[in-house]
Amino acid sequence: MMSSVSIRLRGSHAAGIEALANVLKEEINAELIAESWRSLHDVRVVLLSFERYFFRNGSYASLTVLLTESQDMQTADIVGSGGGEGLFNISWGANSDFAEMAAELLRKYGFCEESQWP
Repeated sequence: MMSSVSIRLRGSHAAGIEALANVLKEEINAELIAESWRSLHDVRVVLLSFERYFFRNGSYASLTVLLTESQDMQTADIVGSGGGEGLFNISWGANSDFAEMAAELLRKYGFCEESQWP
C-alpha cells in the first residue's frame, strides 16, 4: 500500500490562479509531469503533477496540486504520495515533506487550512 498525505487549503485571492500555478512551477524543486487547465462558467481549475527523487530513502514521490478559483473562493487540494521503499514501503516522511513544500508556498499567498478559514 502506497503512503500518502493530503492537505486542503483555502485562499484569500491575494494572487490569481495563474500566478499561483507559476509560483508552484518555479519554486517546487521537482520535475513537472503534467499540467491541465479547465474552465467552466466562472470557475477555473489547474491540475499540476510533480515527481521528485528523494535520496534519503532512494525512492520517488509524487505531488499533485489541484487549484480551483471562482469569484468568491480559491481552494488548493495537495496530495503527496509514494516516497516509500523496501518491503514495508516506509517513506520516512518524503511524501509529507513534498506536500508541505507546496502548502508553505501557498500560505505565503494567504492560503490557510480549511478548518481555520473564517
